[in-house]
Amino acid sequence: MKKITTIIWSLFIILCPLNTRADELPRLSSDCIEEMKNRDEEFNKDIMRDIITGLGLDIDHQNYIEVSDKDLEAAHLIYGGKEVDENYQSLHEQFIVASRGKPTLFIKKAEGYLLYKQSDNTNVAVHLKLSDLKWVVVGKKKEEGKAIHYKLLKCEKEYLQKKREYSNQ
Repeated sequence: MKKITTIIWSLFIILCPLNTRADELPRLSSDCIEEMKNRDEEFNKDIMRDIITGLGLDIDHQNYIEVSDKDLEAAHLIYGGKEVDENYQSLHEQFIVASRGKPTLFIKKAEGYLLYKQSDNTNVAVHLKLSDLKWVVVGKKKEEGKAIHYKLLKCEKEYLQKKREYSNQ
């Protein structure tokens, strides 16, 4: 009985080799990650410039504070993180849009604009005003914008190629 079991296991191991890989899973270098971060920031700046100029908005960094969704979340947590906070929730819900790049809020005292570019390159500006501790939409502008191209970096292309090769082994 032991001989039969040994023969079966031997055949199993020979006919079904283990899928072992000597190569290590490809990784992005820290330099590449930093380049990607810089590229993404520049991409978002280009989108915001196109929206502001395309829609003729009077938004500057001296009168308005630029707020990302992460900035808004951090401020909410710093100032108590209440579950029921209409001020925060009324702003947070504005960020839930399909967009190219990251939607960005430009805010000054009791007034703000949420800017984003739709996937079809339409520029959108949502005008918000603070009313009784809640931000309400008072207007919305839409206009065809320029196509801002998102370029893959050389290190990203190389990483994706190595990842494909690794997966096909």
